[in-house]
Amino acid sequence: MASNRKAEERYANLVNSIDFVTEQFGPLDRLIAKMRENPAPPGSWRVTPPDELKKLLAKVRQNLTTLKDRAVQYETELKTREWKV
Repeated sequence: MASNRKAEERYANLVNSIDFVTEQFGPLDRLIAKMRENPAPPGSWRVTPPDELKKLLAKVRQNLTTLKDRAVQYETELKTREWKV
C-alpha cells in the first residue's frame, strides 16, 4: 500500500499546487488594474499592454480550472495508480 500512499500524496500536491497558483491571481489582477498603457519608442523595452495581460490571465485561469476539474474527475484513478513521468 506504500505506492497508493505515494500516489495520494502526489495527487494532494497537484491539487494544492493548482490552488496555490490560483490564489496568486488576486494580487496579479490588482497589479494589472494599476497599469497604464505607455507606448515606447521603437528600439526600447516594451511592456505588454494591460488589456492583453488581462486576456492572458483569463486564459491561464481557464486552463488551471480545466486542469483541476480533470484532476477531480480522475481522482480515484490518480490516487490508486502509480504515476509515471
